[in-house]
Amino acid sequence: MKLTVLSIIKSKPSWVTEQFSTYSSRLNKSIQLNWKGLEPVKNGKASEKDQIRENGKKLLASIPDNSFVIALDQKGDNWNTQKLKNNFEDWISINKEIIFLVGGQEGLSKDCLNRSNLIWSLSNLTLPHSFVPVIVAEQVFRVWSMTQNHPYHR
Repeated sequence: MKLTVLSIIKSKPSWVTEQFSTYSSRLNKSIQLNWKGLEPVKNGKASEKDQIRENGKKLLASIPDNSFVIALDQKGDNWNTQKLKNNFEDWISINKEIIFLVGGQEGLSKDCLNRSNLIWSLSNLTLPHSFVPVIVAEQVFRVWSMTQNHPYHR
């Protein structure tokens, strides 16, 4: 199974990349977890609405055909660990690449939300964008470890 965090981000701090790699490397070889960061559109004089739309176009253009898309949005559904584990098991069975969409500072475009199969809220809090891929990686590792009866999740 291939999972990709697709995000709009100016730069990936080294500690964030290291943490993401720590979790993704703990998964067995049948699961690939990657992070692809896309440069945000230049602010310039573009309105916030235009920035959201243009960043959305970049994200949508980077989604491989036939992928299962999960938008990460504060207005999405809150999942507990068991719900995420159940979803993870479903994702394994659909045999499609799983894409987690993370918008820019302004959020995701309506087109991105409409393209998504699911909309997941990690928290009601506003999180720094660089934290989100690490949180996703840790949660994927957590639910994978549950499916393997690994002692990580206790």
